[in-house]
Amino acid sequence: MGTRLKWAVGGLFVVATIVFVLPAVQVCRDWAFIDRHSGSRKGYREWPLGWRTGQWYQDSAIERFMRSHYPAEFQQDWVSYAGTGRNAFGRGILYGHGRPGRILQPQPEWIRDFCRGRSDSELRHLYDVLASAEPVAIQKLVDEIIESALSAKESQPVGPTKGRQSIPPDGNPTLPASNFPGEPKLRK
Repeated sequence: MGTRLKWAVGGLFVVATIVFVLPAVQVCRDWAFIDRHSGSRKGYREWPLGWRTGQWYQDSAIERFMRSHYPAEFQQDWVSYAGTGRNAFGRGILYGHGRPGRILQPQPEWIRDFCRGRSDSELRHLYDVLASAEPVAIQKLVDEIIESALSAKESQPVGPTKGRQSIPPDGNPTLPASNFPGEPKLRK
């Protein structure tokens, strides 16, 4: 076999490896977990030999309450909700996860907003329901959280004034102060 042919076969082998083998080989796995008792979330990327990178943790309002008021009674039940194996190109090639139940449905912000302004006894009741493992009670609570979030979303203003200015009942908005040096501050 000539030298050119050896290089061609070697090059073809490298290309075949890149095209056919690397896309099918898992090089890391992204994991995400949710605590069924509080709605807290955590995750990381796991590499071969057990190395972990990109660890993150998002505690919920329920967890913060329980840790500050009932630390001895607070227990967590972590369940995987994402386990995506990725190839060398970052594409997902393997999917596996547990069944965390209904607590996965509300977004963390929805739980936070739902807990805001509630009494200590109401917050303790939220934890007790989630920790009870009673599917009907948990479903009712999660539906209440979702309904609260969606109704709050519907009541937010839409359009160019969203988040910037509110119009009082008389219909005459207050003009915002100027942010530019040297310009007069406009007020009603």
